Amino acid sequence: MEDSISQLIDKSGKFSEEEARLLIGEIKNREVLVGEMLVDKNEVCSALWYVVTGSFMQYSLDADGQKNVIELSVPGDWVINHKSFTSRKPSDSFIQAYEQSTVYELSMDSIHKLIAQSASFFQLGSILEGSNDRVAFYDQDLSPDEKYKYVLEHRPGLLQKFPLTWIASYLKITPETMSRVRKRMTQL
Repeated sequence: MEDSISQLIDKSGKFSEEEARLLIGEIKNREVLVGEMLVDKNEVCSALWYVVTGSFMQYSLDADGQKNVIELSVPGDWVINHKSFTSRKPSDSFIQAYEQSTVYELSMDSIHKLIAQSASFFQLGSILEGSNDRVAFYDQDLSPDEKYKYVLEHRPGLLQKFPLTWIASYLKITPETMSRVRKRMTQL
């Protein structure tokens, strides 16, 4: 647990010992069951979660009830519905545990409390910026091969945790394209 708290603090910003103590005081340890929702559709996202163990999927449903994967999260990732969290409006997607998980939860109220105690906690905004990286990733108009290569190089844990159909949805490619890309990558 000590290592995961240290990693959380490192991913949150640069804090003095006192500020780190304040941050740790606001973090809640939470066990999440398989299939449990962190955020349900039409619910306001009022916290962010740091994955200690387990994995999560953020998704929306299309008209046919099929899951469109928005984000996949593994240990060391922050989980948040950025749009709902910052706008304080109901979520248009779900965040669900793929497997039994442990997270550290930091509520919106706790963040406000921390910022009131020290302006250093404005650094927590970097967590929100990180959730925008995914949007920037898809704005780059990458080829399916480039998307898969990105996952191989930067997020290999996804390939160990999630079904390939979900990873294909996450990459916004068809499962058939995913299969062809993987075949090409193994031939290199």
